[in-house]
Amino acid sequence: MPSTLLDIRHLTVVYAGEGRAPDLPVLDDLSFAVDEGAFVAILGPSGCGKSTLLRVLAGLLPPTRGQVWLAGRPVQGPQRQVGMVFQNANLLPWRTVLGNILLPLQVQGVPEAQARRRAYDMVRLVGLEGFEDTLPRDLSGGMAQRVALARALVHNPRLLLLDEPFANLDALTRESMWGELLRLWHTQRQTVLMVTHSITEALLLADRVLVLGPRPARLRLDLRVPLPRPRHEAMRFTPRFGHLAEEVRAALGLRRAPRPAPQPLPWDTIAG
Repeated sequence: MPSTLLDIRHLTVVYAGEGRAPDLPVLDDLSFAVDEGAFVAILGPSGCGKSTLLRVLAGLLPPTRGQVWLAGRPVQGPQRQVGMVFQNANLLPWRTVLGNILLPLQVQGVPEAQARRRAYDMVRLVGLEGFEDTLPRDLSGGMAQRVALARALVHNPRLLLLDEPFANLDALTRESMWGELLRLWHTQRQTVLMVTHSITEALLLADRVLVLGPRPARLRLDLRVPLPRPRHEAMRFTPRFGHLAEEVRAALGLRRAPRPAPQPLPWDTIAG
């Protein structure tokens, strides 16, 4: 049986208003647990607090009320067991690909030879051999996000937090990165929580989809995704995938527009 890695209990976040501005409730009494090795996607309307939730889980923001437990210990500050990737790659422009990947290990004081071996392993893992000495300005968007993923994974965290990591990529690159992320997850076996606005992305990648409501966000849906692995693009067009997508859409308060009645084609009119 898988063990629980992350335990969120009655999590509430309220941003204090400045001056006479009122306080802003963001998250309201969230409770859920995540098993070790799981891949969980988080959806919700814009501004509902998804990114705030990730910052709390990473220990970058203290909750107003409630508690987060990681590997059986309360989260009370930044965690070495957590890696994080943002919507923008946020690479240091003066550092090469290898230099950016090395950064977390250097901050942690890992011996240079050991750090470089690990960084080169990650370069190979994300398919960037030959680009070790390249600066971020010379990388495509997809390559930059591969560097960001390698940097987040180089210190072998138990928990990987992804805040819409592919939102700024074009459609073809984004779909390519879905496969890349799944390959890395199968190889590294980190526990993954990924914020996304894409129902398709959530269902193709995750074991479980959490849907948050409008701010202050509460949990509206906790959906297990019963699609077999390995996942592939053709699953998007199956009835099972469509039913899951409709369940998520309903939890988000979305409804498809009714389809208009088909109009007769010119030759139908003539034949009539």
